Amino acid sequence: MKKTKGILLVVSLVAAAFLPAACGGKGGNGDFPDNFDRIGDAGRLDYVIKHASPDSVARFICDAALGKVEGARIDTVINAVVFVNDRYAANEDDMVAFSNAFDSYSRNLPLPEKMRFYALSGQHDPQRLGYQLGVEYILEIRNKKMTPDQVAAEISEFRKACASDPETYSRFVKGFKVVLEMERNNGLDPAVYSRFINLSEK
Repeated sequence: MKKTKGILLVVSLVAAAFLPAACGGKGGNGDFPDNFDRIGDAGRLDYVIKHASPDSVARFICDAALGKVEGARIDTVINAVVFVNDRYAANEDDMVAFSNAFDSYSRNLPLPEKMRFYALSGQHDPQRLGYQLGVEYILEIRNKKMTPDQVAAEISEFRKACASDPETYSRFVKGFKVVLEMERNNGLDPAVYSRFINLSEK
């Protein structure tokens, strides 16, 4: 627990704080009203809030913003989060459930999707986005108990996603190495450390 809190403190110090909300999904089955694509974010969210739990609303925002929900979309993430927070303002339990789900789901997206979603959220300095992703990635490795091969595969996909933006990839590697060094003696898999501490920034 102390390790996780320490990493989160590092994240907050070296990168802009993420939205204090959560992320959600309706499941992507397309079971929406016929006019769902024409009623705007507020209308779509109003419908989902009435038919789904707060954690599902959170996942819906994330997945719909990324184009992963058939028949639905979210055009402006920050406005969507504000709308949902307003709707849940009178119910603290729903607010907390939504916020926790949004934070957890968005933080554990695969790196290429996470980069896209953070950019869509409008809450991250583009110049620091890569560094933030690198710093946060250690949490994903721990939470998912990722093997070195799994880490390598995901970083490879992320590098491809950054083909037109090599600076973001370079900053990611820098941030990742900082936390690797910090966590080296805090239970980090030695195989992960040894394999990636010299990861190329190009």
